[in-house]
Amino acid sequence: MPGYESKSQRPLRRFLYDCVGIKRRFRRMKKTIFHIVILSAIVAGALLVFVDKAVHMDDTLFIWTARQIIERPWDFYGFSANWDGKAAQAVEIIKNPPLAAYYLAAAGYFYGFTERALHMAFIIPAVFAVLGTYALSRRFTSMPLAAALAAFATPAFLVSATTLMCDVMMLAFWVWAVFFWVKGVDEGRGAYLLAGALFIALASLTKYFGVSLIPLLAAWSILRGKKGLKSLLYLLIPLVVLGAYQLYTGYIYGTGLLLDASAYSTRIGAESTADLYEKAFIGLAFAGGSIIIALFFLPAIWGLRAIIPGLMIASGAAFYAYKKGELGFVAFFGPGFGWGYMAELSVCAATGAAIILLVLYDLAKKRDAESILLALWVLGTLAFTVHVNWTINARSILPMAPAVGILLVRAAGNAGTARLLVPLALSFAVSFLVAWGDYSLAGSARDAAKHISGKYSGEGRLWFQGHWGFQYYMEAAGAKAIDWKESRVMPGDTIAFPFNNTGLRLMKEESITVAEELKYTPSALVSTMTLGPGAGFYASEWGPMPFMLFPPNDERYWVVYAR
Repeated sequence: MPGYESKSQRPLRRFLYDCVGIKRRFRRMKKTIFHIVILSAIVAGALLVFVDKAVHMDDTLFIWTARQIIERPWDFYGFSANWDGKAAQAVEIIKNPPLAAYYLAAAGYFYGFTERALHMAFIIPAVFAVLGTYALSRRFTSMPLAAALAAFATPAFLVSATTLMCDVMMLAFWVWAVFFWVKGVDEGRGAYLLAGALFIALASLTKYFGVSLIPLLAAWSILRGKKGLKSLLYLLIPLVVLGAYQLYTGYIYGTGLLLDASAYSTRIGAESTADLYEKAFIGLAFAGGSIIIALFFLPAIWGLRAIIPGLMIASGAAFYAYKKGELGFVAFFGPGFGWGYMAELSVCAATGAAIILLVLYDLAKKRDAESILLALWVLGTLAFTVHVNWTINARSILPMAPAVGILLVRAAGNAGTARLLVPLALSFAVSFLVAWGDYSLAGSARDAAKHISGKYSGEGRLWFQGHWGFQYYMEAAGAKAIDWKESRVMPGDTIAFPFNNTGLRLMKEESITVAEELKYTPSALVSTMTLGPGAGFYASEWGPMPFMLFPPNDERYWVVYAR
């Protein structure tokens, strides 16, 4: 009879179905492996360009800590340093946990503390952060490759990945924690939940912001109902680890460093003179500039539906800035600034606003647990950056990059990866340009330090003001940082003074004689920390957006003799 299947034919049918299933799984596996290879090659290839980047900004603190760890691994902050004009204990200066420094110590111990060796080591966390975003995106989108590339092709990610600081390593632990936790809750697998809990602990010991994973993933568990509630017990693991860290550092240093860092951010934030609206505006500008891919993605996805509202928001941002007249230390119509700068700032702020609208759009359209998780991820990061962290900066915006990448691809629907190549390429080009500007800025400090130390070291005692990478290279050449309480600068001593730095004090004209003025132009196209100010990728005190096109001022250094 038609459609009749004998008992002897049933095993054959099952065998054929199994073969088809295996073939499909094999095809999916080949596609996944291909994507992993592509992502790894793109990330590593892009970062290899910057492997000889000079020690820059707070890289110096992490290298100091790594060297201390090699000598006394149990006493990671048991040293003192001059970081703001006076000698202080490391626990008073450094407000990050030490896990990234341990990684740096391992790289330095085996391969040496050269810029090339250390940056090569830090490519690995960057690759794992992008691969973690890809793994998580497979759960949330149908185009995980595009989502992972969208997270990478941002100034926040690319610039941070060229530093020796903890941000990208924390992000790598972060995305894998979310991946394993989501998978563990969905499948009811304790092994995945355990892995997620351990990654939460690792993220928290890399950068304290990782602690926010606990409420974020607790929210996911609650949203998933009964099976999610059972997973909440696993969150005790990172809590126990953090409690042990608090007790250990309290025993070693007299104060628990977890709560100390929280108190520091609260205290510094309370001292800010910016009002609530001003901080919110700067936060939007940093979000939009740091995750610039939204500027290119949304018009490609929605066309006029994105362009017209975007122009309206940008116009509103320009009007707000014009009425304010200044933000922080930036006067919009002072020397070197004007309508061009205001246009840059307005576009960044409008892009930041668009990211928030993207979150709301996803919530309204999808109305699922994934939408809520992504919304809490993005909005929580932004709220922390604006209202909790000691300064607004792109490094604090970085954790939202994977979530924004996923949201953009979710909004694209069935657009297809090919349609998204142009906005991805544009965003990567801008991000690479910003990273190159930061690379050049770091190099100018190294060049200045080498020139000054090489020329003036033999003329008596050589002092310097300023910190960051400039301090690292000056001290490596034997110069001394001025301690405003203890140092005794004598007539005839030489002092180097970087204008674009921190911890500076002006010296009376009658007490010095200028021996030389040095000028460097790191990049005529873009700057991440402008002398002016104008842009402050690492601290909004330097400017209300993360990078500035066509910076108006060169990097300047004075070498003076004390009278």
